[in-house]
Amino acid sequence: METFDYIVIGAGHNGLCAAATLAEQGRSVCVVERLPVLGGLSASYPYLQDAPEHKLSIGAMDDLFMAQTPLAREMRLADFGYDTVPLAHPYGWMNEDGDTLLLWGDFARTLEDIRYFSPKDARTYEELRGPIDWIMDLIDILTVQDPSAWGKLDFAKYLLRHRPDRATRRFIGSMLSLNVFELISETFESDAMRGLWAYWSSMVGPADAVGSGVYFLGFAGVHRHLGVQRPRGGMTNLVEAFKGKLESHGGVVRLGNGVKQILVDAGRASGVLLDDGTELRARRGIVSNAAAQVTLGKLVPQELLSREERNKVSLIPANSVNAAAFKIDVATAGRIGYPKAEAARAKRDGEDIRTTTFMTGTLEDHIEQMYAMKRGVNVDTPPVYMAILSAPDRSIASAEGDVLYLHSNVPAYPSNGWDVNKDGYTEQIWKSGLRFLGGLETEIGRVVSTPQDLEKRFAAPAGAYFHVDMLLTRLGKNRPAHGLGGYSTPIKGLYQTGAGTHPTGGVVGWPGRLAAQHALRNE
Repeated sequence: METFDYIVIGAGHNGLCAAATLAEQGRSVCVVERLPVLGGLSASYPYLQDAPEHKLSIGAMDDLFMAQTPLAREMRLADFGYDTVPLAHPYGWMNEDGDTLLLWGDFARTLEDIRYFSPKDARTYEELRGPIDWIMDLIDILTVQDPSAWGKLDFAKYLLRHRPDRATRRFIGSMLSLNVFELISETFESDAMRGLWAYWSSMVGPADAVGSGVYFLGFAGVHRHLGVQRPRGGMTNLVEAFKGKLESHGGVVRLGNGVKQILVDAGRASGVLLDDGTELRARRGIVSNAAAQVTLGKLVPQELLSREERNKVSLIPANSVNAAAFKIDVATAGRIGYPKAEAARAKRDGEDIRTTTFMTGTLEDHIEQMYAMKRGVNVDTPPVYMAILSAPDRSIASAEGDVLYLHSNVPAYPSNGWDVNKDGYTEQIWKSGLRFLGGLETEIGRVVSTPQDLEKRFAAPAGAYFHVDMLLTRLGKNRPAHGLGGYSTPIKGLYQTGAGTHPTGGVVGWPGRLAAQHALRNE
């Protein structure tokens, strides 16, 4: 029976970051992963046998959050192969007429694009930059700290040094008192700005929840620090760098053999039982990158949790408004493009828009879709999210081919279930995407992922990328639940990390870094 100081469950980027953090402090670490592929929902991999040169990204594709922090520099990930492709205009909006709005890293150029649709919206966006930067400066500080590090007195001291002006106070009040669709409607007038923010917000969490106005901040990182970065060679470049960092300090990663049960002796997590019957022992602790609903709801013997604790776990919200991601990832032998939009853009400034991730639909389209999904159905022509991932990074496709990332929101639990609905939703979303896309007649193959598929393959509750809804009541010390935040769990020596812990879901790495540091402090 092998023994390590720490066992890390799950080889997603947060699990690997936690493992590397522990190993660089001289601890022996073993990462165990059920899947045969490194990275979990942060993997870029040639899933199609007929397209071995095409790396598809079923989950994460961009680094919007981690690039705003010093994590990559602090962990010297570049020494282990981490390299990124900067995106000049990472996100945008498109309509069926071919009109396009680009969000540039360059704020001034973004304002130019917005003016094309609405001079008033451009002025509004310019006026909001100060309030948004004030909030993001605070978030930058909180992101890299344990949620228990700041108390009420710390916030009071910060506010004394960085007193927000009236416009910032007013904006914060709107974010906290309105749902995000209300805030978007009150802030912008053009379909382009309203539709872009509505799509992004609909992917973050429950858009009709009071306080979901904070989702309005989602694009702030586009104009800050390094902007949006995309790992060169796909998201696997990032997880391979974490793996290299871990192995340089003697840590190991074992794929294709998941955890069946967390072993607990005398009230303390002491090891894991793997799917093949192997037992591994942990001297100091276990760090789980699996969702809390899995770690505490399935892997831990339930009799070791109190009735209250079991109820807390069962009530953790994940895609709680029945809205979830549906993915179609495609490999083609020829070039993909946006024929009508590219022609229209050529008349404006000739900018290459193939490198931009586009979102579609008006605010009203997204409101209608939200209510449809709550009923377990969808609108006839759902808005789509489209990224030609190989346009800015030719290393993930064949010389002449492309990789398409096509996303749409769907009911997490549709009427009559996914066995009945999968083919119909695939056709519906594909047809919606064809309103904008061209070149797909050269398709080699595709991977279609329903929310149910995402849950089964990646153990993502209800197919939720973030594991826990990004609600105000589920942030900081309350993420994933009141009394279960801060990385510790009810089982001594068992620590929780991943998308469902502070600071957030998405590609950020800090849940892993902070959880490992927390474990070290508690040795």
